[in-house]
Amino acid sequence: MKYKIEYNDLNEETKTYINKAIDIFLAIYNKNIVRNVRNLYDTINNYNLTAFDKKILALFIAGFLADGNLKKILSQFDEIKLNDLLNFIDVNQNGIVSNEENYEKLYNEYFKLDLITLIDERYNSVIVNFVTSELIFSSLQYSDLYGSQILDFYAYEHNLGSKVLGFSSHPLFSSLISHLKYSGAINSELSAKNNHTFLADFYDIDKPNPNEQTSKKSADLIDFNDEHIWDLLEDIKAKFIGQEKLCEDLFYNIVNNQQLVDLDELPDGQRSIIFLDGPTGTGKTAITREITEKLGIPFVATSVVNYSSTGYVGADITDTLNELYTKAGYDLEKAQRGIIVFDEFDKIAYSKSGGLEMKKAVQQQLLDFMGGGKYNFRYHNFDTSKLTFVCLGALTELRFNKLKRDFTIGFGSADNSSGQNYTITPQDLVDIGLERELVGRFNTYLHTTDYDKVSLIKILKESKISPLIGFKKWVESKGKSLEIDDAVYELIANQAYELNTGARSLQTIINNIRTKYIREVLRGTSKVVTLNADVVEQINDHIINRKGRN
Repeated sequence: MKYKIEYNDLNEETKTYINKAIDIFLAIYNKNIVRNVRNLYDTINNYNLTAFDKKILALFIAGFLADGNLKKILSQFDEIKLNDLLNFIDVNQNGIVSNEENYEKLYNEYFKLDLITLIDERYNSVIVNFVTSELIFSSLQYSDLYGSQILDFYAYEHNLGSKVLGFSSHPLFSSLISHLKYSGAINSELSAKNNHTFLADFYDIDKPNPNEQTSKKSADLIDFNDEHIWDLLEDIKAKFIGQEKLCEDLFYNIVNNQQLVDLDELPDGQRSIIFLDGPTGTGKTAITREITEKLGIPFVATSVVNYSSTGYVGADITDTLNELYTKAGYDLEKAQRGIIVFDEFDKIAYSKSGGLEMKKAVQQQLLDFMGGGKYNFRYHNFDTSKLTFVCLGALTELRFNKLKRDFTIGFGSADNSSGQNYTITPQDLVDIGLERELVGRFNTYLHTTDYDKVSLIKILKESKISPLIGFKKWVESKGKSLEIDDAVYELIANQAYELNTGARSLQTIINNIRTKYIREVLRGTSKVVTLNADVVEQINDHIINRKGRN
């Protein structure tokens, strides 16, 4: 976070806006506000406004009350009535009193952390240069994604915004974004960690001259033909120990897709549409996210079970385009070369004997969506033929049945402890209930591998995301040191292997260890914390065993 958010860093107009929001919030903070509200699908009776709902409404209403440029912009949208807003929270302007003496204290207590969250999430793909009232207000656009649907509730009640996208589609937000870009509060370049300047810093290569005019493409996107790009792969592999092969395969396919986008004509069938399977906890989503962040590619990950086809209750698959567009900093060209990850893909399979029509309808919509087409979107045509699709599936039952079958004919054990090989084919996906035409869209099949005990030990000792290394750093942050006996690594790996939730098992065990040590680390007088095998055994026994009554 490079922008300044402390109260005294704000300009006077922004302070005036924040002060008014504080006054409104305190006027309703202790009030029990219950409403019958509507969303896209149904009516919610006796909805009780949460404290976060009240903060969102306070920030929203303050924009119409606090004098300044924000109020002037909002006044153009006269379909939003101030009296309706005040009635919604059951107050009038006379009931909003000034808290003049305590604004900075109240800001720090009630609003600062929430504003950081909203701004960071709303503008995670652009550079924020400074905070203004317009920027804070525009951060409310997707507050429904971060804990409050109250603006959507209000919008549906008063017929504002889109029936599908809710209040986030209201044109006032587009006006504010344009103002923020014009004023210099934000710019649409990706943050420094994932644009060409980052590569220049990281590899000490020639940096672009900021005073020279550059094309939109060279300013916003990594050069995917730059030989230095391959060095990023080594850093990713060092993080995801045990999945190095998958890291390589996925990285090369994603980079190749980005290079194909730059061609004048996209060759038929060369764009990778990826099906990635693997056991739970082996990093399918995490690895994909890491690669896209390193490469600076807009990225959306969502569970496909959240979606429905037209005519059914549920979100629409094309909603992902809206999120991708936002994460691309409202740059359509960049959004069209983004990555969409559909998790839990195997869960939209349906039984041949008693199929679910909704799942079949979703599969049909995915068939067209992933095949590539143009979708009307915010006065644009969004071309999905340049997107990279990565569809994830644990295939738990299918994998178990294959291992069980191998066991029955003498090729190993059903728990895969012997590490026997098995195959998953496109026909397997058809057999579990995915449409053959949809399976036919996939031209690249990748997989993560289950962790053996050796890999788990290596993760603990070497990975950049080792939970044990993280635990050690936490102890050191409290002014103490952590001594780890050599036997501990193998013991934790054995326990994690038995839990059988992949690398997540390591995190579970380390969290249990931290719980055991937290009092000693926070309040103990010893400067050295010792972790040995006996202690780890005791912690594991304590977590597993329970005391009950006869």
